[in-house]
Amino acid sequence: MKFSPKVKALLLFSTGIYILLYAFPFPLNHIPFTYELFSNYAMALQETYILFFGQAILGMESFEKIQLTGSGDTTFDYVRIPSLLALSFFVGLVLSLLKYTQSKGSGFYAWMLVYSRYFVGLTLLSYGVAKFLEGQFPGPSFYSMETKVGDISPMGLAWRFFGYSDTYKIFMGLSEIAAGLLLLFRRTSILGALVSTAVCLNIVLVNFSFDVPVKLFSSHLLFFSVLIFLPKVKPIFDFFILHRESSLGKIKPHFTQKKAKIIRLVVVIYLAVLIPISMVNSHFQSQKFRTMKNEWEGLYTFSEIDPDRPWNKLILEKNLLVLQSENGPREFLNIQEIKAGGIVMIKNLKDDQKPHELKIEKSEGDQYEIQLRIDDKKLTGIGTRKIKSSYELVKRGFHWINEYPYNR
Repeated sequence: MKFSPKVKALLLFSTGIYILLYAFPFPLNHIPFTYELFSNYAMALQETYILFFGQAILGMESFEKIQLTGSGDTTFDYVRIPSLLALSFFVGLVLSLLKYTQSKGSGFYAWMLVYSRYFVGLTLLSYGVAKFLEGQFPGPSFYSMETKVGDISPMGLAWRFFGYSDTYKIFMGLSEIAAGLLLLFRRTSILGALVSTAVCLNIVLVNFSFDVPVKLFSSHLLFFSVLIFLPKVKPIFDFFILHRESSLGKIKPHFTQKKAKIIRLVVVIYLAVLIPISMVNSHFQSQKFRTMKNEWEGLYTFSEIDPDRPWNKLILEKNLLVLQSENGPREFLNIQEIKAGGIVMIKNLKDDQKPHELKIEKSEGDQYEIQLRIDDKKLTGIGTRKIKSSYELVKRGFHWINEYPYNR
């Protein structure tokens, strides 16, 4: 289908501007001090425009942005899409009508495809590295194994499913890393876009199927991946479907001047080498908060009911302490330090200088004596300890040969 020069310029400018607005402040968010000097003000301006669009254009009088919810599918995120589309179309329309800029639509769009492949590539690379570390998909925990399946949310069910198998997490991680690395380099960008399309399609299906609140962001990663290989879809179709000789041709933009080549090399080194190294390092730095060794890990259950103790189960796992009753609310506390003699210091959110204290002593048989001090209140109890390897989910493991299905 052929478009007139003005319509073609409108489509190219509008799509390119939308990519830029959506992915911003990338890659400035990876450059030190740029957030305080520039990105912070630019994002505040964008937020003001989106709030204006929602309130004035869409008539949402009580519309506001909820800060730091951990969700990418808030009302603000949904309003952001039509507001950025409208702005992109308006700016693209103006540029397509001006004689000076009308002919520059193809070049601008080509640069935005380069921009989008670095955005998608580095995002997938970050996701892929996280699969090898503690964080995104944790393995079976005492808390998750003590929660009834019927009480788990769809997202919680998906996270427990993915977290159970290290092998599957490695497969997902390698797939995302491969797609990300291929996208970072011009010669492999089309192959990377095809791989990232497959990877992102799986992510999108999981997010929509299990109500994971990253639907909009993952859908954009998929959309950008398709846009990257779309200009080469004809030779790809000719080669794989029609079995004809075909060539992807040169992937523009390219440079001929020495100064431009040097600048490009510096940018590529920063985006394809330094930023990935920085991201991997930050992932590893975060592990020290998630991999605390805790020799007292276990589920402690108390048979005797104490009216002063509203819980009958205590979970200790890494740097987490959970107090829960059989059907009542749960209380989560963070472990600050584990000392000798079964003394565990618990963070006190009200006063950092006066941590709570948990003391564990093994008594006769399989009994454990627990003493918990929260501020000036002391709670005691005697109970049994259940270790992780006693759960069927952990104990069963992998078997090459199964004479009968083991499906419980």
